[in-house]
Amino acid sequence: MGSAEHYGNFAPCSQGVALNAHFITLLVPAWSGRLDLQREQERIRLRASNENGPVYAHRSMGSSDTCCVGGAKRYMEEVESRGWADVGTTVCSGCVSDYALARAIETRGGTDRCDYCRSMPRPPESSAPIEDLLESIVDGFRCEYEDPIEQGLWSSADGGYQIPYSDTEDLLGNHEVSENGDLLSDLVRAIHQDAWAQRDPYAASPTAALRWGWESFRKYVKHSRRYTFLARDRTSGHGAGEITMDGVPSAVATAVEMAGQVRVLEAHTRFWRVRPHPVSESYRKASEIGTPPDAVAKDNRMSPKGMGAFYGSSTEVGARAEVAGYADSTHCGTFGQFELLRDISVVDLTETHHVPSLFDAAERHRRPAVTFMRDFVRDVTKVADPSDWQNLEYIPTQVIAEYLRYELTGPAGPVAGILWRSSKDPSVLNCVIFASNEEMADQGSASSASLLALDPSTVGVMDAPL
Repeated sequence: MGSAEHYGNFAPCSQGVALNAHFITLLVPAWSGRLDLQREQERIRLRASNENGPVYAHRSMGSSDTCCVGGAKRYMEEVESRGWADVGTTVCSGCVSDYALARAIETRGGTDRCDYCRSMPRPPESSAPIEDLLESIVDGFRCEYEDPIEQGLWSSADGGYQIPYSDTEDLLGNHEVSENGDLLSDLVRAIHQDAWAQRDPYAASPTAALRWGWESFRKYVKHSRRYTFLARDRTSGHGAGEITMDGVPSAVATAVEMAGQVRVLEAHTRFWRVRPHPVSESYRKASEIGTPPDAVAKDNRMSPKGMGAFYGSSTEVGARAEVAGYADSTHCGTFGQFELLRDISVVDLTETHHVPSLFDAAERHRRPAVTFMRDFVRDVTKVADPSDWQNLEYIPTQVIAEYLRYELTGPAGPVAGILWRSSKDPSVLNCVIFASNEEMADQGSASSASLLALDPSTVGVMDAPL
């Protein structure tokens, strides 16, 4: 804001001056015209009367109102800096939908009547000045958005901003701040900025970079570079913020860890396993039913041919369904239940977490990772294409599984397995445990090197076809 002389016939004064409501209106920028003008004028008078600074008087307008213009100017600068104007109302946590904002109000512990639902808060609900809510909202918005004018992309000839943007009302709705119309109206009027664009709009957002990187990586390792993809290929990142192909496994691993998908799988957890075979053959031992020797290990979702791994399911029926898709129709199957002998760290893809609120200062840095994991889990657990006889769709997940195995460490040591829900029956939990054939043991004969033990009382044979 320029000096007061810009607004008309003013003269410097050394003491309190008489200013009418018209002059106070001039101190309020156009954006605050959406506020209750009388309320804003009174607030400026109260704030300015306690400030020291240059004072100006309008020669032609007499009034009983007094105001320190320097103080008013500083107040408006404060509004612009923090991003919101005072409203002076009280809001309760029950009028707020977002968990982080409601929690912030409850932390305040106020008991004043809410100006929006007209009720007294009842524990665990509480109330707080709406300014507390405004501070949290604007701080959150500023983490992911900025004023599109910062990018210099305004053109009146072309209809305004030249990049996608949202207004404050839309942003409040997108982030499900509240369902109370009066509250939303006050928030819209009080928030200084009325247009919001993605920060650094020319670059991929963190979530988009992960999503695009994974989609490109899947094609890359299937059809372009399978064994040397970790060698830096600067041509594989096409724009600002995008991830080069050699960086995708690391980026996915970081997202897995940040999204909280690594946990302990406790000892004594049990999994069923089925081995298909000709009806003329018979198997009873753990080394025969468990992880196959490397020499005969076939391609699977999380491990390539020649690298044996233990695949199992939480139910006998689920284990049968998993092998039925590829087993010879003339083969029967020997099944048994294996017990995990010690705690191991696993990547758990059976559930994805709730995306943290933009207004949760402690957790919002996890938003891109958690959002990406939802797409990633759907992708890696989808039903295999029967026509994919080369198992090309397994290659990307095999690469990522191996990277997670050797690069991630959890509470019980290096990652030793991955869990996911069956695409055939979501109630069934499937696993791959990176245990060799030598780590299979029959119950009662396990050694310190053993990881899974077969319960001989559970061994049986399923008739063909599986």
